[in-house]
Amino acid sequence: MPTIAIVGAGMAGLHLALHLQKEGLDVHLYEERTPDEIRAGRLPSTVALSPPTRARQRALGVAHWEGAEHATRIVRLRVAADPPLGFVGHLPDHALFIDMRVYLPRLLEDFAARGGRVVKASLDAAGIRDLAAGHDLVVAATGRAGLSDLFPRVPERSPHAGPQRRLFAGIVRGLRMPERLEFMFQLSPGHGEIFENQYLTLGGVAPSLLIEAIPGGALEPITRMRYEDDPARFDAALLDAVLAHAPLTAERVDRASFGVASPRDYLTGAVTPLVRRAYAPLGGGRFALALGDLHITHDPITGQGANMATLAAWLAAERIAGQAAAGAAFDEAFCADLEDRLWEALRPATDWTNAFLLPPPDHALALLAAASRSQPLADAFATNFSYPDRQWAILSSPEATARFIASHA
Repeated sequence: MPTIAIVGAGMAGLHLALHLQKEGLDVHLYEERTPDEIRAGRLPSTVALSPPTRARQRALGVAHWEGAEHATRIVRLRVAADPPLGFVGHLPDHALFIDMRVYLPRLLEDFAARGGRVVKASLDAAGIRDLAAGHDLVVAATGRAGLSDLFPRVPERSPHAGPQRRLFAGIVRGLRMPERLEFMFQLSPGHGEIFENQYLTLGGVAPSLLIEAIPGGALEPITRMRYEDDPARFDAALLDAVLAHAPLTAERVDRASFGVASPRDYLTGAVTPLVRRAYAPLGGGRFALALGDLHITHDPITGQGANMATLAAWLAAERIAGQAAAGAAFDEAFCADLEDRLWEALRPATDWTNAFLLPPPDHALALLAAASRSQPLADAFATNFSYPDRQWAILSSPEATARFIASHA
């Protein structure tokens, strides 16, 4: 039986490990932190899990958060304009907004409880090469420790040379949550976007904000501040950003107590969206695969990163299990074929996300305006955030958008 090494216990690594474990393969999962260390760490991101991802969780037996108290079925969008443009969309199945400090440790414990081998280790590129001696295939599912250097950028699939947004994400206090869980998407043209959701954290459900700041716009300063330097000043700047650019949120703010929940409950920074090669030679006829954010890095503006990571893990697991069952080698031909299959599946989300970072074209604005007048269209647009192949097929050309609008007239 071939042995598979997976480096990194993020979304892609854990879903791949659990899937291969279910297929009966010998999997070694290398992760630098224990479950308790992950729980005690800093907020790594804010993540929304779509219905297709939740279906993959159920298939793997790790759907621990199916209750109605965790179900977000409402998407509320507002565009600052004169007059403002907006609508409320309803989802046929719910999305799950969950802290990775809740999610990842639980799945890591599931894998170990089912007999999976977890090795606590921090591996750099040399360490990845060393693994090849004892494993038939190595899967790198983390970009830490310089592992991204193994997988070069693919220029023709990476149109942005640098970050298109500066980011703030955080769990906040002093914000009254809506009566029902909602995902709010507030656009401030020229400045960026502010997203609000209600986030399942270690302490229960709490309000969360994600700011996508256009460089040079009024939202950028908060993304370059450190809470630890002056908490009161940071909270005041965050409040100013919400009051000026997120009116749906501002109406529920308690100005006296609003701010970041704690120093470990926020992050700031930026990401460059890009696509890397999905495999790299390790010598001796062995190869490493790149999976998840290491392979394709998405800006979080469309909420696709974690969901595409689980889709990639699912596709990779099926191909790896099939290759093992056939007794075939994990050679370069296998890796190249898998790279092609992953790109075919993930390209719609990648192209849509990269386009969403640019000023919206007229046909996209026409769709939002039409959705504000048609409930079926608003519901369809909101639902298609979970299906990027559909969404990009609609938004990729004025003609496709017009047909979509007409079909819901």
